Amino acid sequence: MYLKRLELQGFKSFADKTVLEFRPGITSVIGPNGSGKSNISDSIRWVLGEQSMKSLRGSKSEDIIFAGTQSRKSLGFAESSIVIDNTDGKLPIEFSEVTVTRRIYRSGESGYYINKTPCRLKDVLELFMDTGIGKDGYSIIGQGKIDEILSNKSEDRRAIFEEAAGIVKYRVRKADSEKKLEQTKLNLLRINDILSEIEANIEPLKKQSEKAKKFLDLREELKGIEIGLFLYNIDNYKEKIAEIAKNIEVFANQKNDEDAKMQEKQTLKENLKSAIDEITLKIEETQNLSFEMREKQEKINSDINIANERIANNRENFDRYLKEIEEVNLRISELEEEKKQRLEKKTNLSSNREKFAKELEQKEKELEEISTKLSAEEKKIEEKKKKVEENTDLKYEKATLINTQEVNYENLEKREKTVKNEISNTISELDQKRLEKDEISKTFYEIEAKRNDASKKLEEINEKKEQSISKLKEYQDKINALSSEVRVKDSKLKFLSDMEKEKEGYIRSVKSLLLDCDKDSNLKKGMHGVLANIISVPKEYETAIEMTLGQTLQNIVTDTEEDAKKLIEHLRKNNLGRASFLPIASVKGKKVDRLIKNNLGGVIGIASDLVKVNKKYESIILNLLGRTVIVDTMETAIILARQNRYSFRIVTLKGDVINPSGAITGGSATTKFNNIIGRTTRDTRIRKRYKKIK
Repeated sequence: MYLKRLELQGFKSFADKTVLEFRPGITSVIGPNGSGKSNISDSIRWVLGEQSMKSLRGSKSEDIIFAGTQSRKSLGFAESSIVIDNTDGKLPIEFSEVTVTRRIYRSGESGYYINKTPCRLKDVLELFMDTGIGKDGYSIIGQGKIDEILSNKSEDRRAIFEEAAGIVKYRVRKADSEKKLEQTKLNLLRINDILSEIEANIEPLKKQSEKAKKFLDLREELKGIEIGLFLYNIDNYKEKIAEIAKNIEVFANQKNDEDAKMQEKQTLKENLKSAIDEITLKIEETQNLSFEMREKQEKINSDINIANERIANNRENFDRYLKEIEEVNLRISELEEEKKQRLEKKTNLSSNREKFAKELEQKEKELEEISTKLSAEEKKIEEKKKKVEENTDLKYEKATLINTQEVNYENLEKREKTVKNEISNTISELDQKRLEKDEISKTFYEIEAKRNDASKKLEEINEKKEQSISKLKEYQDKINALSSEVRVKDSKLKFLSDMEKEKEGYIRSVKSLLLDCDKDSNLKKGMHGVLANIISVPKEYETAIEMTLGQTLQNIVTDTEEDAKKLIEHLRKNNLGRASFLPIASVKGKKVDRLIKNNLGGVIGIASDLVKVNKKYESIILNLLGRTVIVDTMETAIILARQNRYSFRIVTLKGDVINPSGAITGGSATTKFNNIIGRTTRDTRIRKRYKKIK
């Protein structure tokens, strides 16, 4: 077995990963001071488990991590590994080559590895034990180590020889075994002590075990009842939740229906609005068209009138020209006839010679003019004929145009009538649509009002639902709190009942006597019970009364001395111990007759007046508490005792006592009788509260 290789990274001066090979023989490392020669041996010592930073020439664990230079950053971890040839099996591990690695981080985390498997420091130490390679072995001799070995005591040098001899492993195991044996002996002693303690508590523990078993059974029964109650409540709540969910679904459906109807109405409203807009546009267009038609009609009418006037003029001209032509023709024929018949007419005209002469002259002139103008008139007639022909053509054209205009006019009149009918129909439809719009608006507003009412109702229902849920939660919390209190009160009642039944809290003799009296009615005759159960003490005075009466609380009250004697004989006969008795017939008491206070505050009163008790027990209470005064503090008690010359007993609320002898008793009070005083009163009070909660 020999060291084959050393791998370093981040250890002290070795920032980069550095591998040192060690071949068989001697390997020496040389270099100037401060070059890091000692860091090699320190790294080997550190891998082998060295924990002392002083031995590694450092003050803290971070000192072995490369700290950086001016030109290079510091590293966050340091790692060192040694590789050992184990072909001869010297190391107790099934590997021919063993690599031991130790790594530490700047955060403080560290770890050991054997062949890259995480392990403990103890595993590394045990691996190299008795091989001489350990951190304290003789294989690593540092500076001054030889002088230290020589100057050490023989006991210290012995460790080196034991390491060389190979017995360190057994010595360590022996020391561990001795420690374990010593610890085992201590454990055995402790077990014996525990056994002795347990044996003394076996009987009480048996009873407690029985009570615990009974408690567990009752708890399981209670658990079953509570589970049943919870399941019943869950079913009820599920039914209520289902009903509420149905109501919510119904309301949601109603809301959806109303929303759908409202959407339909809204859509219808929008459609009507668009239809009204279209109709309004059509009306405007129709009105514009009517205006245009009127303008066109007026223009056409004016054109027609002009054309009619032209036609009339043309007709008049045509008729006039025809008449003129006819007249000319007639005149020509007449002139020809007159020329032929002139001789015939001479006789007829002789009577009218002057007239006819004038006419003749005129006619001759006209004839001459006509003759002169005949050619011109003929030309004019030709022209007139042409004009007549043109006028005829124009007449036909105008007639055609007039017919066309008349047809257009009739069409326009028909169109106007149609447009007027459409306008009237549109106006009536518009009025109807307005009425429908008003009805739809009215319906919409009604639906809107219904929707608002439904929304308000839904909000009210939601508010009621939330209020119901909060009330339900509040009631559930109250039920849970009251159920918890019922369980507490029930357990307290059972506990008090069990205590009263078992007479726990009493001394052995009183407990045995009370149990025997419950079994034997003759023995119980004349016995009224213990003093603690026949008096009722306000809670604020319980400590003072307990400290005043002390063990007297367990005294047994009887009618007469004979009854007490009978019970004493029973105790003696059955070897049950001793008990004290308070016969009503013989026990007499006296109350403090004079109490000097001198306006001293803090004096509460005489103890017998602060305790509630049946009238027949007044003598006993006067005997026990008649000469006891209750005050608030010790300072008040001392002043009152001095003023009254220590003539009676004074007790503070915390239980401190000044006796008539002047002796003072006080300190922290451990109330031993608080579980029996007023037990009946507490039981009654709890039962009343239990019934009220139920």
